[in-house]
Amino acid sequence: MIAQDERPFLDAILAAPDDDTPRLVFADWLDERGQNDDAARAALIRAQCQLERLAPGSAARRALERAAKAILKEHGERWAQELAGAKICRSWTFRRGFLDGVSMSATTFAQKAERLFEIAPTVRTATFPDASNEVTRLARCRFLARLASVDIRDMCSCGYCRIENDLRALFGSKHTQNLTALNIAGDRMDAAGAKSLAASAALARLTVLDVSDNPLGATGVLALAKSKHLGSLKSLHLARTELGSAGAEALAKVKNLPALEHLSLCGNALNADAVRALLAAPVFAQLKSLDLSQNPLRAPGAKLLAAVPAGAKLEHLDVRKCQIPEGAIRTLKKRFGKGVKL
Repeated sequence: MIAQDERPFLDAILAAPDDDTPRLVFADWLDERGQNDDAARAALIRAQCQLERLAPGSAARRALERAAKAILKEHGERWAQELAGAKICRSWTFRRGFLDGVSMSATTFAQKAERLFEIAPTVRTATFPDASNEVTRLARCRFLARLASVDIRDMCSCGYCRIENDLRALFGSKHTQNLTALNIAGDRMDAAGAKSLAASAALARLTVLDVSDNPLGATGVLALAKSKHLGSLKSLHLARTELGSAGAEALAKVKNLPALEHLSLCGNALNADAVRALLAAPVFAQLKSLDLSQNPLRAPGAKLLAAVPAGAKLEHLDVRKCQIPEGAIRTLKKRFGKGVKL
Protein backbone atom coordinates (compact mmCIF):
# COMPACT_ATOMS: atom_id res chain seq x y z
CA MET A 1 0.00 0.00 0.00
CA ILE A 2 1.27 3.48 -0.88
CA ALA A 3 2.02 5.59 2.19
CA GLN A 4 0.21 8.92 2.29
CA ASP A 5 3.41 10.97 2.40
CA GLU A 6 4.66 9.14 -0.71
CA ARG A 7 1.56 9.87 -2.78
CA PRO A 8 2.71 13.22 -4.27
CA PHE A 9 5.92 11.58 -5.50
CA LEU A 10 4.01 8.67 -7.01
CA ASP A 11 1.62 11.06 -8.77
CA ALA A 12 4.59 12.87 -10.30
CA ILE A 13 6.09 9.55 -11.46
CA LEU A 14 2.81 8.44 -13.04
CA ALA A 15 2.41 11.79 -14.77
CA ALA A 16 5.80 11.37 -16.49
CA PRO A 17 6.42 7.60 -16.63
CA ASP A 18 9.31 7.84 -19.09
CA ASP A 19 11.19 10.52 -17.14
CA ASP A 20 13.69 9.38 -14.51
CA THR A 21 13.73 12.76 -12.74
CA PRO A 22 10.62 12.23 -10.53
CA ARG A 23 11.97 8.81 -9.55
CA LEU A 24 15.35 10.23 -8.59
CA VAL A 25 13.69 13.06 -6.62
CA PHE A 26 11.76 10.38 -4.72
CA ALA A 27 15.03 8.52 -4.07
CA ASP A 28 16.54 11.66 -2.56
CA TRP A 29 13.47 12.10 -0.36
CA LEU A 30 13.70 8.48 0.82
CA ASP A 31 17.30 9.07 1.87
CA GLU A 32 16.24 12.13 3.81
CA ARG A 33 13.36 10.30 5.51
CA GLY A 34 15.63 7.41 6.42
CA GLN A 35 13.05 4.96 7.72
CA ASN A 36 13.22 1.15 7.61
CA ASP A 37 14.41 0.13 4.12
CA ASP A 38 14.25 3.62 2.57
CA ALA A 39 17.99 3.56 1.78
CA ALA A 40 17.62 0.27 -0.09
CA ARG A 41 14.64 1.56 -2.09
CA ALA A 42 16.58 4.70 -3.01
CA ALA A 43 19.60 2.63 -4.05
CA LEU A 44 17.45 0.40 -6.28
CA ILE A 45 15.87 3.38 -8.01
CA ARG A 46 19.24 4.97 -8.74
CA ALA A 47 20.86 1.72 -9.88
CA GLN A 48 18.05 0.66 -12.20
CA CYS A 49 17.60 4.13 -13.68
CA GLN A 50 21.31 4.45 -14.36
CA LEU A 51 21.81 0.99 -15.86
CA GLU A 52 19.20 1.65 -18.55
CA ARG A 53 21.36 4.44 -19.90
CA LEU A 54 24.34 2.13 -20.29
CA ALA A 55 25.16 -0.14 -23.22
CA PRO A 56 23.95 -3.74 -22.88
CA GLY A 57 26.75 -5.99 -21.76
CA SER A 58 29.03 -3.16 -20.62
CA ALA A 59 31.03 -3.67 -17.43
CA ALA A 60 29.33 -0.70 -15.74
CA ARG A 61 25.89 -2.03 -16.59
CA ARG A 62 26.70 -5.52 -15.33
CA ALA A 63 27.91 -4.05 -12.03
CA LEU A 64 24.67 -2.12 -11.56
CA GLU A 65 22.62 -5.18 -12.49
CA ARG A 66 24.41 -7.17 -9.80
CA ALA A 67 23.79 -4.41 -7.26
CA ALA A 68 20.08 -4.24 -8.13
CA LYS A 69 19.78 -8.03 -8.00
CA ALA A 70 21.30 -8.07 -4.51
CA ILE A 71 18.87 -5.41 -3.27
CA LEU A 72 15.88 -7.27 -4.69
CA LYS A 73 17.06 -10.57 -3.24
CA GLU A 74 16.95 -9.00 0.21
CA HIS A 75 13.89 -6.76 -0.10
CA GLY A 76 11.98 -7.59 -3.30
CA GLU A 77 9.68 -10.22 -1.82
CA ARG A 78 8.50 -7.81 0.86
CA TRP A 79 8.06 -4.92 -1.59
CA ALA A 80 5.87 -7.13 -3.80
CA GLN A 81 4.02 -8.75 -0.90
CA GLU A 82 0.66 -7.15 -1.62
CA LEU A 83 0.80 -8.05 -5.30
CA ALA A 84 1.75 -11.63 -4.46
CA GLY A 85 -1.10 -11.83 -1.98
CA ALA A 86 -3.64 -10.74 -4.59
CA LYS A 87 -2.83 -13.89 -6.61
CA ILE A 88 -3.56 -12.30 -9.97
CA CYS A 89 -0.07 -12.51 -11.49
CA ARG A 90 2.22 -15.42 -12.25
CA SER A 91 5.34 -13.30 -11.79
CA TRP A 92 6.51 -9.69 -11.66
CA THR A 93 9.64 -7.62 -12.20
CA PHE A 94 11.04 -4.31 -11.01
CA ARG A 95 12.32 -1.69 -13.44
CA ARG A 96 13.67 1.78 -12.73
CA GLY A 97 13.06 1.12 -9.04
CA PHE A 98 9.39 0.16 -9.13
CA LEU A 99 7.12 -2.76 -9.99
CA ASP A 100 6.88 -2.53 -13.76
CA GLY A 101 6.34 -5.91 -15.42
CA VAL A 102 3.79 -8.66 -14.82
CA SER A 103 3.04 -12.02 -16.37
CA MET A 104 -0.59 -13.04 -16.12
CA SER A 105 -3.57 -14.41 -17.96
CA ALA A 106 -5.08 -11.96 -20.46
CA THR A 107 -8.52 -12.88 -19.13
CA THR A 108 -7.44 -12.14 -15.57
CA PHE A 109 -6.09 -8.78 -16.67
CA ALA A 110 -9.40 -7.93 -18.32
CA GLN A 111 -11.22 -8.91 -15.13
CA LYS A 112 -8.88 -7.58 -12.45
CA ALA A 113 -6.78 -4.84 -14.01
CA GLU A 114 -8.32 -2.22 -11.75
CA ARG A 115 -7.12 -4.15 -8.69
CA LEU A 116 -3.70 -4.65 -10.29
CA PHE A 117 -3.19 -0.93 -10.74
CA GLU A 118 -4.45 -0.16 -7.24
CA ILE A 119 -1.67 -2.35 -5.87
CA ALA A 120 1.03 -1.56 -8.44
CA PRO A 121 0.17 1.64 -10.33
CA THR A 122 3.62 1.77 -11.94
CA VAL A 123 3.09 -1.43 -13.97
CA ARG A 124 3.60 -0.71 -17.68
CA THR A 125 4.74 -4.04 -19.13
CA ALA A 126 2.65 -7.20 -19.42
CA THR A 127 3.24 -10.66 -20.79
CA PHE A 128 0.13 -12.71 -21.51
CA PRO A 129 1.14 -16.37 -22.00
CA ASP A 130 -1.01 -18.76 -24.05
CA ALA A 131 -3.48 -15.98 -24.82
CA SER A 132 -5.46 -17.58 -27.65
CA ASN A 133 -9.19 -16.81 -27.44
CA GLU A 134 -8.49 -14.18 -24.76
CA VAL A 135 -7.09 -11.21 -26.66
CA THR A 136 -10.42 -10.00 -28.02
CA ARG A 137 -11.58 -9.42 -24.46
CA LEU A 138 -8.22 -7.86 -23.58
CA ALA A 139 -8.57 -5.47 -26.52
CA ARG A 140 -11.85 -4.17 -25.09
CA CYS A 141 -10.36 -3.53 -21.63
CA ARG A 142 -9.86 0.18 -20.95
CA PHE A 143 -6.90 -0.58 -18.66
CA LEU A 144 -4.94 -1.79 -21.67
CA ALA A 145 -4.23 1.91 -22.20
CA ARG A 146 -2.10 1.85 -19.01
CA LEU A 147 0.42 -0.44 -20.69
CA ALA A 148 3.42 0.58 -22.78
CA SER A 149 4.54 -2.96 -23.66
CA VAL A 150 2.52 -6.09 -24.45
CA ASP A 151 3.87 -9.55 -25.18
CA ILE A 152 1.44 -12.13 -26.58
CA ARG A 153 3.92 -14.28 -28.48
CA ASP A 154 3.08 -17.92 -29.24
CA MET A 155 -0.60 -17.50 -28.41
CA CYS A 156 -1.68 -20.92 -29.65
CA SER A 157 0.11 -24.25 -29.30
CA CYS A 158 -2.60 -26.50 -30.78
CA GLY A 159 -2.57 -24.88 -34.21
CA TYR A 160 -6.37 -24.67 -34.50
CA CYS A 161 -7.40 -21.56 -32.53
CA ARG A 162 -8.62 -18.62 -34.62
CA ILE A 163 -5.93 -16.31 -33.32
CA GLU A 164 -6.22 -14.15 -36.43
CA ASN A 165 -9.44 -12.84 -34.86
CA ASP A 166 -7.56 -12.03 -31.66
CA LEU A 167 -4.91 -10.11 -33.59
CA ARG A 168 -7.48 -8.22 -35.62
CA ALA A 169 -9.25 -7.15 -32.41
CA LEU A 170 -5.96 -5.98 -30.88
CA PHE A 171 -4.94 -4.00 -33.95
CA GLY A 172 -8.33 -2.28 -33.98
CA SER A 173 -8.50 -1.54 -30.26
CA LYS A 174 -8.79 2.10 -29.20
CA HIS A 175 -6.94 1.20 -26.00
CA THR A 176 -3.58 0.46 -27.64
CA GLN A 177 -2.73 4.10 -28.22
CA ASN A 178 0.00 4.13 -25.54
CA LEU A 179 1.78 0.95 -26.64
CA THR A 180 5.41 1.49 -27.57
CA ALA A 181 6.43 -2.21 -27.69
CA LEU A 182 4.51 -5.17 -29.09
CA ASN A 183 5.61 -8.80 -29.38
CA ILE A 184 3.41 -11.00 -31.56
CA ALA A 185 6.08 -13.49 -32.60
CA GLY A 186 4.92 -16.97 -33.47
CA ASP A 187 1.26 -16.01 -33.80
CA ARG A 188 0.71 -17.38 -37.33
CA MET A 189 0.22 -13.89 -38.74
CA ASP A 190 0.25 -13.96 -42.54
CA ALA A 191 0.42 -11.18 -45.13
CA ALA A 192 -3.25 -10.26 -44.58
CA GLY A 193 -2.61 -9.89 -40.85
CA ALA A 194 0.45 -7.77 -41.55
CA LYS A 195 -1.64 -5.45 -43.71
CA SER A 196 -4.16 -5.14 -40.86
CA LEU A 197 -1.37 -4.21 -38.46
CA ALA A 198 0.12 -1.77 -40.95
CA ALA A 199 -3.24 0.01 -41.22
CA SER A 200 -3.64 0.43 -37.45
CA ALA A 201 -3.37 4.08 -36.49
CA ALA A 202 -3.88 3.04 -32.86
CA LEU A 203 -0.37 1.52 -32.87
CA ALA A 204 1.36 4.63 -34.18
CA ARG A 205 3.52 5.03 -31.05
CA LEU A 206 5.27 1.67 -31.46
CA THR A 207 9.05 1.90 -31.21
CA VAL A 208 9.64 -1.88 -30.87
CA LEU A 209 7.82 -4.51 -32.94
CA ASP A 210 8.58 -8.24 -32.97
CA VAL A 211 6.78 -10.25 -35.65
CA SER A 212 9.36 -13.03 -35.85
CA ASP A 213 8.34 -16.60 -36.64
CA ASN A 214 5.27 -15.55 -38.61
CA PRO A 215 4.68 -16.54 -42.28
CA LEU A 216 4.59 -12.96 -43.53
CA GLY A 217 6.49 -13.52 -46.74
CA ALA A 218 7.79 -10.62 -48.79
CA THR A 219 4.26 -9.21 -49.20
CA GLY A 220 3.60 -9.02 -45.47
CA VAL A 221 6.99 -7.58 -44.60
CA LEU A 222 6.66 -4.91 -47.26
CA ALA A 223 3.19 -4.00 -45.98
CA LEU A 224 4.70 -3.32 -42.56
CA ALA A 225 7.67 -1.43 -43.94
CA LYS A 226 5.44 0.82 -46.04
CA SER A 227 2.96 1.57 -43.24
CA LYS A 228 2.39 5.26 -42.63
CA HIS A 229 1.63 4.44 -38.98
CA LEU A 230 4.94 2.77 -38.06
CA GLY A 231 7.25 5.71 -38.59
CA SER A 232 8.34 5.72 -34.92
CA LEU A 233 9.80 2.20 -35.02
CA LYS A 234 13.35 1.95 -33.70
CA SER A 235 13.56 -1.86 -33.49
CA LEU A 236 11.99 -4.26 -35.98
CA HIS A 237 12.35 -8.02 -35.55
CA LEU A 238 11.64 -10.00 -38.72
CA ALA A 239 13.43 -13.25 -37.90
CA ARG A 240 12.18 -16.31 -39.79
CA THR A 241 9.39 -14.50 -41.60
CA GLU A 242 9.94 -16.22 -44.99
CA LEU A 243 11.28 -13.01 -46.47
CA GLY A 244 13.83 -14.52 -48.86
CA SER A 245 16.53 -12.63 -50.73
CA ALA A 246 14.07 -11.21 -53.25
CA GLY A 247 11.96 -9.84 -50.43
CA ALA A 248 15.00 -8.34 -48.74
CA GLU A 249 15.95 -6.61 -51.96
CA ALA A 250 12.44 -5.15 -52.19
CA LEU A 251 12.56 -4.15 -48.52
CA ALA A 252 15.78 -2.27 -49.18
CA LYS A 253 13.90 0.18 -51.40
CA VAL A 254 11.46 1.23 -48.67
CA LYS A 255 11.80 4.75 -47.23
CA ASN A 256 9.01 4.68 -44.61
CA LEU A 257 11.10 3.78 -41.55
CA PRO A 258 12.84 7.04 -40.63
CA ALA A 259 13.51 6.11 -36.98
CA LEU A 260 14.72 2.52 -37.46
CA GLU A 261 18.02 1.72 -35.70
CA HIS A 262 17.86 -2.03 -35.01
CA LEU A 263 16.82 -4.64 -37.59
CA SER A 264 16.71 -8.43 -37.27
CA LEU A 265 16.51 -10.52 -40.44
CA CYS A 266 17.70 -13.78 -38.88
CA GLY A 267 16.89 -17.02 -40.68
CA ASN A 268 15.39 -15.65 -43.90
CA ALA A 269 17.53 -17.45 -46.50
CA LEU A 270 19.34 -14.23 -47.44
CA ASN A 271 22.37 -14.36 -49.71
CA ALA A 272 25.07 -11.92 -50.80
CA ASP A 273 22.71 -10.22 -53.28
CA ALA A 274 20.34 -9.42 -50.41
CA VAL A 275 23.26 -8.00 -48.41
CA ARG A 276 24.31 -5.83 -51.35
CA ALA A 277 20.78 -4.43 -51.63
CA LEU A 278 20.51 -3.79 -47.89
CA LEU A 279 23.82 -1.96 -47.76
CA ALA A 280 22.62 0.35 -50.53
CA ALA A 281 19.23 0.92 -48.89
CA PRO A 282 18.29 4.34 -47.44
CA VAL A 283 17.47 2.68 -44.12
CA PHE A 284 20.94 1.13 -43.77
CA ALA A 285 22.54 4.48 -43.06
CA GLN A 286 20.41 4.70 -39.88
CA LEU A 287 21.10 1.23 -38.50
CA LYS A 288 23.13 0.76 -35.33
CA SER A 289 22.62 -3.00 -35.18
CA LEU A 290 21.81 -5.61 -37.81
CA ASP A 291 21.10 -9.30 -37.21
CA LEU A 292 21.78 -11.44 -40.27
CA SER A 293 22.44 -14.67 -38.39
CA GLN A 294 21.40 -18.04 -39.82
CA ASN A 295 21.50 -16.81 -43.41
CA PRO A 296 23.78 -18.34 -46.12
CA LEU A 297 25.89 -15.21 -46.58
CA ARG A 298 29.10 -17.15 -47.15
CA ALA A 299 32.30 -15.36 -48.18
CA PRO A 300 30.73 -12.94 -50.72
CA GLY A 301 28.21 -11.60 -48.18
CA ALA A 302 30.86 -11.30 -45.48
CA LYS A 303 33.15 -9.42 -47.87
CA LEU A 304 30.42 -6.86 -48.55
CA LEU A 305 29.77 -6.36 -44.83
CA ALA A 306 33.47 -5.99 -44.06
CA ALA A 307 33.62 -3.16 -46.60
CA VAL A 308 31.05 -1.05 -44.72
CA PRO A 309 32.76 2.33 -44.20
CA ALA A 310 34.11 3.01 -40.72
CA GLY A 311 31.98 6.15 -40.56
CA ALA A 312 28.71 4.19 -40.77
CA LYS A 313 26.45 4.08 -37.71
CA LEU A 314 26.45 0.26 -37.67
CA GLU A 315 28.10 -0.85 -34.42
CA HIS A 316 26.70 -4.35 -33.86
CA LEU A 317 26.51 -7.08 -36.47
CA ASP A 318 25.33 -10.65 -35.90
CA VAL A 319 26.45 -13.13 -38.55
CA ARG A 320 26.44 -16.36 -36.58
CA LYS A 321 25.77 -19.55 -38.54
CA CYS A 322 26.16 -17.79 -41.88
CA GLN A 323 28.57 -20.29 -43.47
CA ILE A 324 31.40 -17.76 -43.42
CA PRO A 325 34.92 -19.17 -43.97
CA GLU A 326 37.77 -18.44 -41.57
CA GLY A 327 39.48 -15.85 -43.76
CA ALA A 328 36.30 -13.78 -44.05
CA ILE A 329 35.75 -14.10 -40.30
CA ARG A 330 39.13 -12.49 -39.66
CA THR A 331 38.21 -9.64 -42.00
CA LEU A 332 34.93 -9.03 -40.19
CA LYS A 333 36.69 -9.06 -36.82
CA LYS A 334 39.16 -6.49 -38.10
CA ARG A 335 36.31 -4.22 -39.28
CA PHE A 336 33.86 -4.53 -36.37
CA GLY A 337 36.01 -5.74 -33.46
CA LYS A 338 33.89 -6.75 -30.49
CA GLY A 339 30.81 -5.44 -32.27
CA VAL A 340 30.49 -8.57 -34.45
CA LYS A 341 29.01 -11.89 -33.35
CA LEU A 342 30.42 -14.83 -35.26
